Amino acid sequence: TRQAANLWAVKGRLHRDLAKSLGAGKGPIHIVDTFPMKVCSFKRSQRSSVFRGEAAYGYCASKKEVYYGFQGHLVVTAEGIVTALAVTPANVNETRGIWDLAPSFQGLTFGDKGYLGKPLKAELMNEGIHLETPLRKNMRDARDPAFVKQLLRARKVVETVISQLTRRFWIERNHARDRWHLTSRIN
Repeated sequence: TRQAANLWAVKGRLHRDLAKSLGAGKGPIHIVDTFPMKVCSFKRSQRSSVFRGEAAYGYCASKKEVYYGFQGHLVVTAEGIVTALAVTPANVNETRGIWDLAPSFQGLTFGDKGYLGKPLKAELMNEGIHLETPLRKNMRDARDPAFVKQLLRARKVVETVISQLTRRFWIERNHARDRWHLTSRIN
């Protein structure tokens, strides 16, 4: 395990090179989303010494639960190729987490309602990222309904990738005990 963890930089470089050869960074469309990465159960969080000072309490709206751990920020292409992944404490806002991912992609990007906001959209536009999100029910949408339908359909790709990472690689369950092993596991 220790020898495999020592290869975290090599694993990261391999992923970047593979994603680049598949055209991940230069693709015309990217999709961004977040997912919870629990360190331990909520009941054990007060007694746990794992990631003390690094992990935090967060809320997962899709699962309607409070958890202790990290939040994974994921960018995929329209084909489902993972372009970038970043990890932040669970209490960090999605809009702050996207800046860890921003250098790895450009172009049209679809996000969920957590990325909603004109200031964020304007700042990302300066970086070459055109962010589009679905609007809340009480907001008026002047965009073409066909485009909004395409946006919602494209968002299913990132949900599928997160689901596969969860089921096949247990990405939401954190079995690492320090940042070094966590980074190796994610790579």
